[in-house]
Amino acid sequence: MKNKDLIILAILIVIIWGGLVWQERLQTANAAPVLIKTDKSEYTKNDPLKVAVKNNLGKKICFSSCYPYYPEKKDGGWHLYSYSQCQKPNVNDVCVDAYQSKFFKIDLSLLSAGIHRLVLPVCLNCKNNDGFKEDNRFYSNEFLIK
Repeated sequence: MKNKDLIILAILIVIIWGGLVWQERLQTANAAPVLIKTDKSEYTKNDPLKVAVKNNLGKKICFSSCYPYYPEKKDGGWHLYSYSQCQKPNVNDVCVDAYQSKFFKIDLSLLSAGIHRLVLPVCLNCKNNDGFKEDNRFYSNEFLIK
């Protein structure tokens, strides 16, 4: 190969690589800031719900040790299930680093039949075991409990 051919080849490689990097950044920018996805769209009360939390933010997110998620039921609007008062300190328990994922299992046995979603309150850029302070909320896809 001649020097001219090597230069052209190098330029093409740089252009292709740059295009791939740009495409990756666009996909991340267009993704939900925090994606919360259940493994199925329909469950029975005896099924465990498996949920994936993908953190597309450029920040670490942490969940409450008392109430890491709230189930909501659709009944003319979204209504939270009520919880009893937490009997332990409410701290940042589970955290997900930027651009990482975590997977959880949730027991559905106490929820009634109908359309639901999960609400995840998060603390942004918090430290594990510090007091939990909700900075934002994110929502899962809807799912049906039969």
